[in-house]
Formats: sequence, structure tokens, C-alpha cells
Amino acid sequence: MLALHAHSPTEVRAWIRRRTRDPHGVFFVVATVSDNRALGFVQLTQMDPANGTADLGICLGADSRGKGVAAAALKLLEVRAGRELKLRKMTLRVLTTNRRALAFYRKVGFREVGVLRRHFLQDDKFRDVLLMEKFLSSRRGGGA
Repeated sequence: MLALHAHSPTEVRAWIRRRTRDPHGVFFVVATVSDNRALGFVQLTQMDPANGTADLGICLGADSRGKGVAAAALKLLEVRAGRELKLRKMTLRVLTTNRRALAFYRKVGFREVGVLRRHFLQDDKFRDVLLMEKFLSSRRGGGA
């Protein structure tokens, strides 16, 4: 069975501090325009300037899913990643059992490139993880 782990506000603040200070990543809070209410976050980690690559992470609260928030946040991130960070490609990892996420990533242009077999422990069972990628532009050999 899946277990939830509670974190204190101090632990959460420390985690956010680590994410925002990572020299090989960027972290953005996704928030409403009207009242600046946090809905989740998007991040790029393992940024490799020489190769123009980074790993994508995205997490939204349940009440924000299915409303176009993730697609809008990802589009903003992609523009910034290409223009400011000079990235050409984003990669991600997702459980093969996460059908909703897989459908979303395919819809926004990610393609499957491989599977890590029995890679992630969930519910006392090792699950497969799908590797996906999306090229941001044709600059520096970035196009498919």
C-alpha cells in the first residue's frame, strides 16, 4: 500500500531552499494570477549546459489537475528553458502505471525513449519507469 509521509513546515521550507539554490536546476511555484495561491511547482534539475538538457519535474495539487494548469505551466517553462537557459531538450521519468501522466506528457509532445525495468519501489513491488524526452527547438541539433 502507498504510504504518505508528513513533513513539517520547517522540512518543506528546507526542501524549497535546496531546490531554489541548486546551481544545476530551476524551481518555480505555479500559482493563480488572481490571488497568488500556490497550486504546485515545476522544476528542471540536472541541467547540463554543454548538452542543453535537463530533467523535468512537475507536481500539482489534486484540485488543479485536469484544468489546463499543467499544460500552461509547462509551456511557460519551455519558453524560459529555451530562451534564457539555452536548453534544447527536456527529459522525464514516469511510472508506467501512471496512465494520466503518460497521456498528458504524450499530449504535450513528449515521446517515449526507453524503460527502466523494475526500477521504483511502490506498494512493496518494483515498478517500471518510462523515460521520455521532448526537443524544445532545432537549435544546436535539438530538433527530432
